[in-house]
Amino acid sequence: MQRRRHRTKRDNNLGAIATLILFLIVILIFVNSALKPVIMNMAESYGKMSVAKAVDEAVRELFENEDIGYSDLVKLTFSKSGFVTAVEYNSAEINRIKLSLSNSLVSHLEKLRASKIKVPIGSITGNTYLSGRGLSLRLRIMQSSVPVIEMISSFESEGINTVLHRIIIRITVETEAYLPPRMARFTLTRDFVIAQTIIVGDIPSGYADIG
Repeated sequence: MQRRRHRTKRDNNLGAIATLILFLIVILIFVNSALKPVIMNMAESYGKMSVAKAVDEAVRELFENEDIGYSDLVKLTFSKSGFVTAVEYNSAEINRIKLSLSNSLVSHLEKLRASKIKVPIGSITGNTYLSGRGLSLRLRIMQSSVPVIEMISSFESEGINTVLHRIIIRITVETEAYLPPRMARFTLTRDFVIAQTIIVGDIPSGYADIG
C-alpha cells in the first residue's frame, strides 16, 4: 500500500515536470515566432550599418591614396565666347579608379565576412534603457554577389548661365545577414561625389554619359 502511494506520488511529480517542460517549449516557440520579425529587422539594420562602414572605409582609402581631380576625369571644350560646348571623359582613368576601388571594397567586405557582429538582446526589445545591453547574438555578414561600382555624371542648374557638374561614384552591395537559423537579404546603395565644377553656360549639348 505504501509502495503504491509512493509510486503514485512519483508519477504525479513526473507528470507535473513533463507538463512544465511542455509549457516552457510552447512559450519558447511562441516567443521565437513573435520576435522573429523584430530580430531579423534588427539583424538587417546592424548588417546595413556594418556594410555602409566598410564601403565608407574603401572610399576614404581611395581619396587618401590618390589625388583625384576634376581635370583628371573630364576634359571640357570651350567655344570662342568661353562657354563649354562639349564634355569628354577620361575612360582609362575612370576604369582604373573603379578597379582600385573595387579591390579595396572587396578587401573590406572580406574582413567583415570573417568577423562576427554582436547584436545586444536588449536592443531587440525597442526599450531605450535596454538598448545595447544584455547578452549578444552573433551576426555574420556575407556579400551575395560582386559589388557594382558605377560612375554617374550629374548636371544641375545653379542659376543663370551656370551649371554644377558632378562626377558621382555609386556603389551597390547585395548582402546576406546570417543570424542562425535565420537569414536576411538586403541591398545597400551609396553615392559619393568625387569631383565637381561649375560650368558657365547651359548644359553642354555635346557630352556622353560616363557609362
